[in-house]
Amino acid sequence: MFEFKVFLNKQLLQRTVLSKPHITVGRSLQNDIVLQDKHVSRLHFVLRKSGESFLIENKSLNGLLLNGKKIEGLVDLPKKCEITVLPFIIHATEHGEDNTLPISIEKLSTISDPETLKISSTTAPMTITTHFGTLVGESPAMQQLYQRITDVAPSRATVLIRGEHGTGKELVAKAIHQLSPRHDSPMIIVNCAALPIDLIESELFGYEKGAFTGAMVSHKGKVEEAEGGTLFLDEIGELSSVAQAKILRFLQDHSYMHLGSGKEMKADVRIVAATNKNLEKAMQNGSFRADLYYRLKVLEMMIPPLREHPEDIHMLCTHFLEKFAEELNLAPPPQPSPELLQYFQTEQWQGNIRQLENCLYGALVYAHPPYLLTKDDFPDEAPTFSHDDDDPSFDKISKQLLLQTLENQGWDTTKAADKLKVSRGTIYYRLKKYGVDLRKMIQ
Repeated sequence: MFEFKVFLNKQLLQRTVLSKPHITVGRSLQNDIVLQDKHVSRLHFVLRKSGESFLIENKSLNGLLLNGKKIEGLVDLPKKCEITVLPFIIHATEHGEDNTLPISIEKLSTISDPETLKISSTTAPMTITTHFGTLVGESPAMQQLYQRITDVAPSRATVLIRGEHGTGKELVAKAIHQLSPRHDSPMIIVNCAALPIDLIESELFGYEKGAFTGAMVSHKGKVEEAEGGTLFLDEIGELSSVAQAKILRFLQDHSYMHLGSGKEMKADVRIVAATNKNLEKAMQNGSFRADLYYRLKVLEMMIPPLREHPEDIHMLCTHFLEKFAEELNLAPPPQPSPELLQYFQTEQWQGNIRQLENCLYGALVYAHPPYLLTKDDFPDEAPTFSHDDDDPSFDKISKQLLLQTLENQGWDTTKAADKLKVSRGTIYYRLKKYGVDLRKMIQ
């Protein structure tokens, strides 16, 4: 059984465990491990079982390094090594015999550390991915999501990502970009809910000097900034009808003009959009354009809510607690108790993974060494996980907290989002939901 950790620009892109006598790696989607880059061959290298060890065979003319040394043909593979397929670095580690696998997903709740691979005897080959970009989880639902990301990443087609609040739509978009041939170019994120109607055109497509009062210099738009890369339109369902028309016009032929200019320009940009709204219902009531809907829905991805894959909660808890322990300088690293994990797995998690993350962070504020988290470590109001976002009392508390945090951070949404451990999209969504005009608050 081999564990592979794929890094791109020193960031973990994917962690996969395979139990097979023959493992292929390359750019083609038919491989066991897919590396999307123009420098990677369709089949770059192969690992073969030979007696008690593995051999690595170079299948590419583009170069392959094993522990920093160039290899050609068949070479013995060390049990722990670094394989370089530029621009990717792969850390490969052999765990036990070929006929061993991680224990079943259902038994993960009994493991104190999911990163420690417990194994049981079996002869069936299997592939389990536990980390994919910044996504975490090894349930069947997440395996399907990872495969879907791998399938759509190489394409130039528009992608529509759908899922509830807090499921990780932006993380999926980033994974698509990282795995695509465009990963060396920018990924620009636009929160559609935060774009005022009168600024949508200038923000997206840029403007010329003198195009409007206050335009002292020319300015690039988000489309131009994303040239060669990916433009992520988050909360696309919140766009006004005017903004929808402008986006549709760009999607038709990827041409645009700076505000105040008559010169038409082209953009090589892939559009990835996301929404938590029922766009079909929005089309029926006339709030979302049908022609834009079909332009966006070339490739569609559904992200499952956390309640549909509760078996990932243990791994998610460990992931977040390790991150918070480093951030807050906590030692020893916090651990969730079995009782807490069991409790978490019975909850509905209306706010999904983001809600789980925030609850854990809040728990650490109240926790004390040795940081074995139980229900008692949460403030009195925190265990009410199943509240509805539309509950007025929840809105009142959240609005007060949001405005106070923004004021303390000088009305900087990025700093406020970092402080509250949420995305900027959540900040903008809440501001819109509460009817708060950020520009007026700043003035």
